[in-house]
Amino acid sequence: MPPSPPPRYTAAELIEELREAAEEIAPELNGIRPEETLEGEAAQTLEEMADALRRIAAGAPRPQELARIALEARAPLRPFGKPKNTVVKMQRPRR
Repeated sequence: MPPSPPPRYTAAELIEELREAAEEIAPELNGIRPEETLEGEAAQTLEEMADALRRIAAGAPRPQELARIALEARAPLRPFGKPKNTVVKMQRPRR
C-alpha cells in the first residue's frame, strides 16, 4: 500500500503562517511593515481569494465579478500583527 500524502494546509493555516513569517522578517527590513512584505501581501491575497471563493460557493450574485475583484488585488493593504505601544507615560510637573 503506498504511503498516504502528507496533509495539506488549509487556507487559514497558510495565511497564519505567512503573517507570522512577515512579522519575523519585517524588523530586518528598515521601515517595511509586515503587511508590506511579500509574505504579508501573499497572506492578504490568499485571504481575499478564499473569501471570494466562500461567497461564490454560498451562491453570491455575480460570481464572476467577485472573482475578478479578488484576482485584481487592488484592495489596500490591511495592517496586522501586534500594534505598537503608543501610550506615553505622563511626566510629573516640576515644582
